Amino acid sequence: MYKSSKGITLVALVITIIVLLILAGVSISLVVGDNGIMTRAKTAGEKTNSSDAVESFKLAVASLTSEYYEKEYTGTGSGKSSVAEYVADNISTELGNMDYSLSEGSSMEGTDGKVESGTVTISKTGGKEVTISYTVSSSGNITDIKEASN
Repeated sequence: MYKSSKGITLVALVITIIVLLILAGVSISLVVGDNGIMTRAKTAGEKTNSSDAVESFKLAVASLTSEYYEKEYTGTGSGKSSVAEYVADNISTELGNMDYSLSEGSSMEGTDGKVESGTVTISKTGGKEVTISYTVSSSGNITDIKEASN
């Protein structure tokens, strides 16, 4: 009579539970570990926000550079001796149109109101601050715009 009984043994059930617990532990560590999916997603999000800030700054500089040359070549004039000075005077407004702002105390102007190579810190409204470096060429153009290394 006992030989015809069918069912699962207690040993098989315990082994199945142990295997499921091991799989759950591995899955959880892949999701939330130091090199897990959540950590990598957070890092990717921060890099995306930084890149967006740099690209917005580049776009603002390009727009103001174009505006400067348009004024110079149409005869209306900008009143500035170089593109860098024009950009420094108008960058805050241009970034504001893109929902960015210069951080407190951050300016493109160096000593004596002269625009020099350096860094500027911008942030998206409610976002993290990003420090951007730039170079002013001998012709007064702003070049080599990138995120400043920490």
